Amino acid sequence: MLHLKTHHKLHLPTLRYQPLQLATVQNDDDELTQAIANDVNTHDDNWTLEAAPDTRELNTFWSHVQDDISHDPTWQRFDEE
Repeated sequence: MLHLKTHHKLHLPTLRYQPLQLATVQNDDDELTQAIANDVNTHDDNWTLEAAPDTRELNTFWSHVQDDISHDPTWQRFDEE
């Protein structure tokens, strides 16, 4: 006769870990270190929020985006369907 087990013994391994201990970074003063340090000064990500946006610059940018999209041969206009 077939006997079905209603309880199964499943042994899962216990996970053990040790936190990583990273060494301190030594400044070699090489090109990469200098580029990273100077990136804050030379990169264009220093933005400030203003109470009123520059609408002329925004309209110029958006016109350029629309013109670029309209000249893309793979772009489909959904408003003409």
